[in-house]
Amino acid sequence: MQRPKIVLAGALSTLALTGCLLSGAASADAADSGSPSSAEHSATAPHKGKGKGHGKGICHRVPKLEKRIDKALDRLNGDAHTRGSIARLEQRVKNARAKHRDAVATFLQDRLTHRKELKPTLTRERTDLKAVAAWCATKDGDKKGTAS
Repeated sequence: MQRPKIVLAGALSTLALTGCLLSGAASADAADSGSPSSAEHSATAPHKGKGKGHGKGICHRVPKLEKRIDKALDRLNGDAHTRGSIARLEQRVKNARAKHRDAVATFLQDRLTHRKELKPTLTRERTDLKAVAAWCATKDGDKKGTAS
């Protein structure tokens, strides 16, 4: 079973890659690091990538990422009987404090704080991923429009 931290790391790296793809920062960095003649060439001539499949990898992963984020959010929003939920961890902190286990309560409280921070992050990532899905849909529409 994956922990939400692993899900978050995978989603963040995917969103960082998406940001680079959408903003063209990767090609701008490559042009800046090259020789002046290659930088001038890239500034005057449009980049001719491989054409087919440009951005295809991220578009292919969008449904899987949506499922992973939704699954993590469902787990976090679960009740006190759901493993990995915020409610369950709150109950564990409460139980540890009632039994005067301060070290355990502090440890669990730190985990609870982290888990509560994950919820808005994952929600924001889900919104960002919907924007990527919309971008992919327009790219699919462009390909279909140029083929006819």
